[in-house]
Amino acid sequence: MNEVRREQKAVVIGGSGFVGKRLVELLAGPPREGWPRFDAIVTVDRAPYPSALPAGVTEVRADITRPSELRAALAGAHTVFHLASVVHVGLGKSAAIDDVNVRGTQNVVEACLALDVPFLVYTSSEDVVLDREPVAGGDESIPYPSRPIHDYVRTKIEGERIALGANGRALAGGGTLHTSAIRPTHVYGPEDPHAITTALREIAAGKMPLLIGEASARFDVVYVDNVVHAHLLAAACLHDESRRGRVAGRAYFVGEGHAPNFFDFLRPFAAVHGIDIPRRRLPKRLAFAIADLNALVHRVTGLEPTFHRFHLYVIGQDFFFSDRRAREELGYAPIVPSTEGIERTKAWVKTLKL
Repeated sequence: MNEVRREQKAVVIGGSGFVGKRLVELLAGPPREGWPRFDAIVTVDRAPYPSALPAGVTEVRADITRPSELRAALAGAHTVFHLASVVHVGLGKSAAIDDVNVRGTQNVVEACLALDVPFLVYTSSEDVVLDREPVAGGDESIPYPSRPIHDYVRTKIEGERIALGANGRALAGGGTLHTSAIRPTHVYGPEDPHAITTALREIAAGKMPLLIGEASARFDVVYVDNVVHAHLLAAACLHDESRRGRVAGRAYFVGEGHAPNFFDFLRPFAAVHGIDIPRRRLPKRLAFAIADLNALVHRVTGLEPTFHRFHLYVIGQDFFFSDRRAREELGYAPIVPSTEGIERTKAWVKTLKL
């Protein structure tokens, strides 16, 4: 008697977000060599999908901080891509980053175990190794910092530990959960809600008359499609018994070999709107002194400063990585060159009202 084949359903948690939405779009698009194919695609998010759903995609509104909602959304899943995350790097406290990044990830793992979901790809961050010293061409051998510099860093570390720590755990109905984590460097592309638009608006408003950090400081960037590509390669490796043992339980930095100075990275996007980015810089020691003063003002007034030490550690000194492990073990190579990614992003920035 022939064994009944299990439906291959992919579930994208955080499918309404920047990277998640692009993952949904590419999953629903034409197949590409090396990517897994699925019979069904489900996007799960507490926010509505921000545009028309691609053909063949089902939307489920659910909150990963509510286990019952999450389990209903993951029922029948074969592979889960967990991209839901709260990015909060301000000085003010945010309960949401623990609720989503830590407890939400634990809920995802527990749902996978209970529902016999065998594959989980977790979206981590380069920030899990962010510390006080510069990083130039770092790799996965860098340990987590013993004293994370920010709660966001701490919650991403804890989330990654939960996801990778679940690798090899037994599923309720038999079988094993296999997990892997992708650590993107700074992701950019059309619909980027983070650094590009925020920085350009602050510069245009005159809030940044001097640049911060060293002119030689390099900062990793990666186009959104390349990040999606890495997620799908990781899933394909987990599916393949011959490659699974090398990939399961491991994390991978993913970039595109493009690590400019942050403000040089912004210049082509600023030029689209005629925004002049300053050339003069605050000396590093003075920038750190002002960052400490900004933190003091925040403690007294509650106001969020333009920058604090977190920003200086990321863009004020070297903070870039090697993706050699991803290339060797996942077969990763960028599918969109940085020159093309920047042109696509410039076309989108041109449509924005800054």
